[in-house]
Amino acid sequence: MPSQLPASRLDRLGRQVRYRTEAAIVDGLSVLAGVASPRVRQGIGTALGTVMWAVDARHRRVARDNVRLAYGDTLPPREAHRLVLGSMRHFARLAVETLAFERYLAEKVDARVRVEGVEHLRDAYARGHGVIGFTGHLGHWELLSFMFGRLGIPATGIARPLDNPYLEARLVRLRTLSGNRVINKRGAFREALAVLQRGGFLGIWIDQRPKRGGILVPFFGTDAYTTDGLARLALDSEAAIVPCFAVHEADGSWRMVIEPEVPLARTGDLEADRYRITADCTAVIERWVRRYPEQWLWTHRRWAIPAQSAHATPTTQRGHAS
Repeated sequence: MPSQLPASRLDRLGRQVRYRTEAAIVDGLSVLAGVASPRVRQGIGTALGTVMWAVDARHRRVARDNVRLAYGDTLPPREAHRLVLGSMRHFARLAVETLAFERYLAEKVDARVRVEGVEHLRDAYARGHGVIGFTGHLGHWELLSFMFGRLGIPATGIARPLDNPYLEARLVRLRTLSGNRVINKRGAFREALAVLQRGGFLGIWIDQRPKRGGILVPFFGTDAYTTDGLARLALDSEAAIVPCFAVHEADGSWRMVIEPEVPLARTGDLEADRYRITADCTAVIERWVRRYPEQWLWTHRRWAIPAQSAHATPTTQRGHAS
């Protein structure tokens, strides 16, 4: 009888086939995005998002549960439905736009992006302790980092690598086109701290639940586990903390906003300081999500409990999407 391949090897082969298939699909979309007009790219993304909403029941359910948890009875079911659909369409449009970044280098993309508050970033830089620019998975965060490079303020971003190594290589290339750098989120603290100690600019996303650990801070009135990495880096380096966002406007343009610094006051109680900084920054994220709810990633289990914190119970939690 012919020998059979071990299950582990079959699993590896299956993953390779899936990874390469995903990469081929993305490469095809990249070619299409590279030749399409902005309006056509928006249409392609909207169509893809509608298909995702129709076939991806798991993420649709997570998004629906999150919306219910965030808004409770204040949002009618029809509006909640519209919000989930709009969010999934938005992120499909964002993905298509990101694939067009190489074209952005030749286009007059700056004319389609209104930039506000650069002076806040430059003032923070002037003190020489580095700058932490934080944002969330809202609007077009990839465009945000792209534009920092275009403005002559390249950032070092902290990001978790994608599971698919072929897609990860493509994403890193797109993220670094305008001079930015990306460091692996796993074990990134020392390298990130070194960036700040050299007076550099560090970009952090803080609106997703950490896989392990984190601290509880309010988000939409419900405690959510949140990374305190930003607070620890700021307290160790004296770096300025600056909120940064890029959102899509009704006229089709993008608005990039750099807000005034979040205060970094020390009380002598390290744990209390970490909590306050994390809560203050999370409150900024919430303010922007409330203003642009369809542009936030509702398909992430934001209020679930991380593995190492499974024994803990959020103090004000009404429930969690799991």
